[in-house]
Amino acid sequence: MIEDKVRWNERYQTAPPPQQPSKLLLRHMDKIQGSDILDIAAGLGRHSRLLAQKGYRVDALEYSDVALESLRQIDGVNAIEIDLEEGCHIEKKYDAILCFNYLNRNLYPFMQTHLKPQGILLFETFVYDPACDGAPRHREFLLEKNELLDVFRVLYIIEYREFHVTKQNGQPALMASLVAINRVD
Repeated sequence: MIEDKVRWNERYQTAPPPQQPSKLLLRHMDKIQGSDILDIAAGLGRHSRLLAQKGYRVDALEYSDVALESLRQIDGVNAIEIDLEEGCHIEKKYDAILCFNYLNRNLYPFMQTHLKPQGILLFETFVYDPACDGAPRHREFLLEKNELLDVFRVLYIIEYREFHVTKQNGQPALMASLVAINRVD
């Protein structure tokens, strides 16, 4: 939807998110076997940049023109313009799939079917908590408690937690993070 593109372009220009990689990725990067990575809703490239510097081949999905321009400046990153609200029709399978600070439940099956055997899923985003003002305002962009555990139960979950954070603006938010492996049976 073009309104989403305009909104994200403005946000990246006026209030860019922090560019430090997630602690979740830093803790589990050594578990990535293989070299093909998919970074869903890659933003300005905080994770794509780190992984490309480590020699991984990264496909970074993004819709914002501002973010795409940033991603195209990173050696080893293939920036792909895509409106994820309309689905994802990539055929390739990946050794790791990353999804940070973005929620589109329609992508759950895609994430499961496009993870190679022994591939790793790293997923971290906001959880609904009425006591927290720092999360997105629209409920459809918030996980329910333990939702990722239920959805990705077909994978081998090696880490799951829900935790409170304080955002840059001082507001509290509840987050969930999941790390899971696609076991071959």
